[in-house]
Amino acid sequence: MTDRNALADSLIEARRAGSIVTLADTPSSLDESYAVLDAVMERYGEKIVGWKAAFTNDAAMEKMKTPEPAMGPLFESWVFRSGAAIATPDNCARLIESEYAFLMARDLPARETAYSEDEVADAVASLHPAIEIAHSRVDGGFGIGASVLIADHCANFAFAYGDGLTDWRDFDLLGQQVTFSVDGEEIATGTGAAVMGNPVASLTWLVNKRSSRGGGVSAGQILTTGTCTGMQPVARSCSMVADFGPLGQCRLDCTD
Repeated sequence: MTDRNALADSLIEARRAGSIVTLADTPSSLDESYAVLDAVMERYGEKIVGWKAAFTNDAAMEKMKTPEPAMGPLFESWVFRSGAAIATPDNCARLIESEYAFLMARDLPARETAYSEDEVADAVASLHPAIEIAHSRVDGGFGIGASVLIADHCANFAFAYGDGLTDWRDFDLLGQQVTFSVDGEEIATGTGAAVMGNPVASLTWLVNKRSSRGGGVSAGQILTTGTCTGMQPVARSCSMVADFGPLGQCRLDCTD
């Protein structure tokens, strides 16, 4: 069995140092992966201000060799508002995802029965346009797949979100085109339908995954639901815009 604390410490150190590690021993199951991630959350010493869902469509799950999506934390010092400039190490994968994110208005604590979509939606304060920078600190992590990526901060490098919409229920989450541009050039488009068929479905899965692991989500946390436009690699220095139409934009710069 993987030494979860030793592996967690090596992943935390790689994050702090901006380095890449080669692992001789990797988690052999998703349960082991989450055990390492639990140790990362315990030992990193950073406040968790939100949660992310990953691999939220069939193609992504197949590519990442997992039968279900994945869940991970968003740490306070790596969460930004739209317009921020973020320095990334040269080895950063810089895989950019345009995502719908939800700010929670009230707690949804762990419980035995699953939360319904209506219950989860009723706990939402606002809907936000967002960008996640995905990265793995493990050599070949994206090729290995979910067993390593979940342990490795669920492949999160940084997250940014724009202003929200409180009256969001009539917003066309499924049909609204989302456009991702880099340095003024359109790179990719997509819709919320790519996110488990509906970002609210992904949000509900994320809440219930947290609940099943004995956690829950808290008022004031932001939950991001997975990419609408795929994972798009970008250069170390660039300006990005994820445009969600009437919802607004999330802007982010990568800098040397």
